[in-house]
Amino acid sequence: MKGNQRRFLAVVAAACVMFASFTIAEANQEKATGEEVVVTGYAREMPPGVVMGVAYLSLHNPTQRPRALRAVELPRHPEASAALHATVNEDGVSRMRPLQEVTLDAGGVLEMQPGATHLMLHGVRLRAGESLQLRLVFADGATQQITVPVRAMVTAQHESHDTHRHHGG
Repeated sequence: MKGNQRRFLAVVAAACVMFASFTIAEANQEKATGEEVVVTGYAREMPPGVVMGVAYLSLHNPTQRPRALRAVELPRHPEASAALHATVNEDGVSRMRPLQEVTLDAGGVLEMQPGATHLMLHGVRLRAGESLQLRLVFADGATQQITVPVRAMVTAQHESHDTHRHHGG
């Protein structure tokens, strides 16, 4: 009888583990399906000697509630940092200002671009043809990992932002 009881308990324990696994997987899939922001974008290759890089993301919030992007992390480069910035015009001079967060309206889209909202990257070398992994951190505690390509540099006349000469105080 003891052998049958052990087998029975083993079967019951296995069934409980399987049920719990399926329930957790379903809950995670449910959350991811309706909650994730749709993200595309790219980082720009850094010229030799430049210590700051830049990335531009397009974020689409498919949910019915606003989402706030609070931070961006570089999981493969723990020594590096990323910061949200906006370029503003003050008395005819373009200056970058750090942002605490960017809000995505319900159903809204935020297009980061040169001369506007963008992501400053420090401590990571960006080379064309590589990819950069980013972890988006939202105000509600949710995170989302994405990978963006690193694109080749363009001439200064096409994208003067990459030289970052307008860092003002």
